[in-house]
Amino acid sequence: MKILNFLFSRSKQEQDKPIRDKLKTRKDFERVLAEDLDIMETTKARMDTAKNINLYMYRSLSYSYILILQSKYSVDAKIDELRDIYIKSMYYFLQAFNKRNPIYADILNYVSLGVLLNIPDNNFRQLIDYVKQMDKQAKPSGWTPRDIFFVEPCGMDKQAKPSGWTPDLLLWFMLNSRMKEQEKQKYAETLAYPRLYNGLYKVIQAPNAAAAKDALNKYLDRWYNLNSDAPWYNSHLKDNCYRGYWAWEVAAVAKIMHIDDSDLKNNQYYPYDMVHWADNETTAKE
Repeated sequence: MKILNFLFSRSKQEQDKPIRDKLKTRKDFERVLAEDLDIMETTKARMDTAKNINLYMYRSLSYSYILILQSKYSVDAKIDELRDIYIKSMYYFLQAFNKRNPIYADILNYVSLGVLLNIPDNNFRQLIDYVKQMDKQAKPSGWTPRDIFFVEPCGMDKQAKPSGWTPDLLLWFMLNSRMKEQEKQKYAETLAYPRLYNGLYKVIQAPNAAAAKDALNKYLDRWYNLNSDAPWYNSHLKDNCYRGYWAWEVAAVAKIMHIDDSDLKNNQYYPYDMVHWADNETTAKE
């Protein structure tokens, strides 16, 4: 009840403040946030009374925190709040997947957000070590769709098919950006999902800054439709499902490469503030 009172007792002046998202209103996001917070609190309560905490509970909590992060960014949240939410989500994520690999989109989101939020080195090291461990582990022979991280309530995740993927060129490019120089190396030879990410990898391969910017803009133009199989695709057409369409992985590449993205400031898919609010900030203190 306190959560609901907090969310809905805002002044009209505050409700009328502009938000980052282009498709929904502040009230729309507060409604979705209230539902996600309720699910999160219910899961925590179950964990407090459970004799044995199962992995699904950890998965549910990690997912709830990420949904909350996305909605809060879509409104007007600042980096400190989002970073705190991310660190909490990452804790549950690593607990949930210490024996099973997540779907590719999830780990890519975690790494991308880790880059964008300038998370502390010790937390980023956890991501690096986790992905290295994934590289060493083969998929269990009996892997089935039941082992998928989650099925979003607003639609099936058609991208989450068990395909035996391993950490790829795109993941390692992002991870290398925060690794010590002597540790950096080429850990992969291919992309896990070339149809989805070949255009983004062309940005990384671009011979100069102008070519990188051009490749980034071209990929971003196609980004939404490339993800037509994602569970969030067209979620703005459904009730209480939309949390924003943000190309975290595109922004992470742009940030790492210091690409001129000034013309993307008002792009509805590009999280411009996530790239630029840390320009005058070093990596968060541990």
